[in-house]
Amino acid sequence: MSDSSQTSAPAISLQTRIIVLVIASIGFLFDTYELLMTPLVAVPAIAELLGLPPNNPIVTDWTGRMLWISALCGGVFGLMGGWLIDRFGRKRIMALSIFLYSMSPCAAAFSTTLPTFVFFRSLTFVGVCIEFIAAITWLAELFADRRQREFALGFTQAFASLGGILVTGVSAWIVTHGNDLPALPIPDIFNTHGTWRYTLLTGFLPALPIALLLPFAPESRVWLERRASGSLSRPSLAGLFAPALRRTTLVTAGLSACAYAAAFGALQLTPLRVIPGVPELAEQRAGLKPLQDEARSINSEILALDPKVKAGFEQVPGLRELSAKRAKNRVAFRGAMAAGDKERAAAIGAEFKQLGEELDRICAEHPEAKTTQMEREKLLKQLGDNRQKQEPLDKAVKARANSAQLWQEMGGLAGRILLAVLVVLAVARRTLLRIFLLPGLLAIPLTYFSLYHGGGAALNWGIAVCGLLVVAQFSYFGEFLPKVFPLHLRGTGGSFATNVGGRMLGTSAAFLTTNLVAPLMPGASTFDKVALAAGIVGTAVFLLGFLLSFFLPEPPAEDLPVSH
Repeated sequence: MSDSSQTSAPAISLQTRIIVLVIASIGFLFDTYELLMTPLVAVPAIAELLGLPPNNPIVTDWTGRMLWISALCGGVFGLMGGWLIDRFGRKRIMALSIFLYSMSPCAAAFSTTLPTFVFFRSLTFVGVCIEFIAAITWLAELFADRRQREFALGFTQAFASLGGILVTGVSAWIVTHGNDLPALPIPDIFNTHGTWRYTLLTGFLPALPIALLLPFAPESRVWLERRASGSLSRPSLAGLFAPALRRTTLVTAGLSACAYAAAFGALQLTPLRVIPGVPELAEQRAGLKPLQDEARSINSEILALDPKVKAGFEQVPGLRELSAKRAKNRVAFRGAMAAGDKERAAAIGAEFKQLGEELDRICAEHPEAKTTQMEREKLLKQLGDNRQKQEPLDKAVKARANSAQLWQEMGGLAGRILLAVLVVLAVARRTLLRIFLLPGLLAIPLTYFSLYHGGGAALNWGIAVCGLLVVAQFSYFGEFLPKVFPLHLRGTGGSFATNVGGRMLGTSAAFLTTNLVAPLMPGASTFDKVALAAGIVGTAVFLLGFLLSFFLPEPPAEDLPVSH
C-alpha cells in the first residue's frame, strides 16, 4: 500500500511551541531519571523483600534478573506501544506512557513481595520505552520549520542527560534525611523509612506538570489531518518489512543495538565493575579483599541455614514477623551506636530484650526453631560487623565510582548538545553518525586498554569522551528515526529500532561482557578482566556500527513527500 506524508507541519504559535518544548524536556529528563533509579534502589529493595543481606549472592542474582526482565518487557511492550502511537495518536499515547512511568514507581515503593517489585519496575521500563518514541514522533511532526524542528529534537533530548545527575542528587538527599521523613504505611515487618521507597516515590514528579500542560498542547496536526481524510494507512509490523522499508528497518535496528551495546557492554559497567580496579584504589582493594572473602563465607553459612529458618517460620506462628522486628531493632541499635546516641541505643536495647522474651514464649514448644533463629542472628551480626569494617574502605571506592559516573554523564550531555548543533548545521545523516563512530574506534580501546591502568584525571577524560560518543548516538536516532519511516509507521518503525534492536538486543551486551568475555580475559583482578572485555565489546560494536552506517538510507529531502 502506498503512503505519502509531508514532513512539514502547519505552524504553531510561540506559546504553544514553548509548552511543547517544556513537556518534551520533562518527558526526556524523567525517562532517564526513572530508569537510573534501578541501580540505586534495586539492591536495598531486593535485600529487604527477601530478608537477606545486601551483599548476598541471591540479591546480586535477582538484581541481574530484574534488569533482564524489565528490558525484555520494555522491548516487547514498547513495540506494541509504537503500533498504538501510529493507531491512536502521538500525544495521547505519550501522555499515557508518562503517567505509566510516573505511577508505577509509586506502586513499586509499597511493594511487600519481590514479584510485585519486579512487576512495577518492568512497567516503568515499558512506559519509558513507549514515551521516547511517542515524544520524538510528536516533536518531528509539530514543527513546520526545519531549523525549529531540529532545535526542538536536539534541545529537549539534551535534558535526558540531566536525569541521571538529578536522580543521583535526590537519592543522596533521601539517604541523609530518610529518618526525618514521614513513616510509610507498610506492614511493620518492613522498614517504614526505607530510603529506596522514598526514592521511588519521587518518580511521581513528572505527572504533575505534564497533567497541567498537556491540555494546552496540540496533537500532531499532520497525523490528525491524514486520519480525518481517510488516507492514513493502518500500521502493521509486517509493513516494516515490505521491500521498500526492509533495509531501513533492519539497519536502524542494528545501529540502535550497537549504540545500546556500547552503553551497556562498556559505559554502564564502568563505575561499579571497572573503576574499583584503578591504581589509586590499590590500598582499598587490599583491605577489602579479606573482608569480602569473610563476607562470602558468612553468606554461604546463612544460605545453608535458610531451609531450617523457613521450616521454623512454618512451624511457629508469628516467628517470621518477630524475626523481622528483631532484625530492624539490630539495625537501629547499630545506627544509634554509630551516631553516639547512647540514650537511644539503651531504649532500643530494652526493646530488644522484650523481643527476646517474646521469642522464648512463641518458641517454647519448638526450641529447635529458636536455636536456628539465634544461629542466623549470630551470623547476621558477624556480617554486620564485617560490613562496618568495610565501610570506610568502600566509601572511598564509591566516591571514585561516583566521580566516574559524573564524568560519564557530563560527557553524555556534551554529546547531545554537539549532536544538536551538527543537526542544525544540516550535516548529512551518514556523515553525522560517523562523526561519533569513527573516534570511538580510538577512544574506547584507549580508555579501557590503556588509561584504565593509569587511572586519575586522564581516565576521567577518557570516560567523558566515551560518554559523549555513545550518548550522542541516542539523540541521533531520536532525530533520525521519524524521518525515514512513513507517517503511518513512524511509531512502529521507531519502536522496532529502539526497543527491539536497542533495548532487547543491545542491552544484552552487559551479560556478554561480564559473563562470556571477561572470564576468558587475562588480568590480575576481576576489574582488569571486565575492563579488557568492555574495551573489546565496545570497540567491536563501534566497528560494526561504522560498517552498518554504509547501508543507512539518507532520509528524503526536507519538506518533500515521503513515499513508500
